Amino acid sequence: MATRKLFRRIFYKLAPSWLTTEDGEKVLFSLGLMMDAFAERARQGALANMPSYCPEDALAPIGRERRIIRGINESAETYAERLLPWLDDHAARGNAWKMMDQLRGYCGVDMMIRTVDVRGNWYTRAANGSLSYLLDQANWNWDGAAASQWSRFWVVIYPSASLWAVGPTWGAAALWGGAWGTAGYTWGSTATPDDVQSIRSIVREWKPAGTRCVNIILAFDAASFAPTGAPGAPLPDGAWGKSAKALGGVYVASRLSTARYWSTS
Repeated sequence: MATRKLFRRIFYKLAPSWLTTEDGEKVLFSLGLMMDAFAERARQGALANMPSYCPEDALAPIGRERRIIRGINESAETYAERLLPWLDDHAARGNAWKMMDQLRGYCGVDMMIRTVDVRGNWYTRAANGSLSYLLDQANWNWDGAAASQWSRFWVVIYPSASLWAVGPTWGAAALWGGAWGTAGYTWGSTATPDDVQSIRSIVREWKPAGTRCVNIILAFDAASFAPTGAPGAPLPDGAWGKSAKALGGVYVASRLSTARYWSTS
């Protein structure tokens, strides 16, 4: 606080006595007051770019500049803490672990997250934050095009009940909150459109260069999509490119029913 009053007080020690009394005092005090205001503006401007010291309404532009999306119901203190190591985080962008860290930060709850590519390279971030991986498992055959589309990968999120749950499907009255066309709902889960868009944005921002995420999968069965699983059902068996397939002249679901699948395009 003392520095904010410096200019309006220091002139008493620097100016001759005839300028520090009566009209001279008024003029110098007014000039000092304006200088204090400019100094305070500069101080606040410098702090506005520092997440630990800025006002809360400055976190949004800082987050956009640093390309860190604020999480669901994330407090200002937690978001500011996540904004601090942005340079180090972006330096490792393209690393599966960094992408999972950003997804965990956005969701705000402890949960397991996995990525898997067409070769069956699995990377897992457990709910407690521990990391593990298994390579070349050859157990992920999405649509039979693995050899020609090597750059594809998938993100598997195991949401806790406090985050998202299985939601209404098309045609259910609850999907629209009782009124057809009501905004804020998505098919199949309680995630909001904003949640879906934010998750997609995080994956696009943090994925390895030259790769393409095909789907973001919400796995509501904690035992599903196990990296050690054998090729074929219940893992993708080559017929998961579309949500349904013809079986005996009847269309049936081609994918695991306990999960939900968000396209990234």
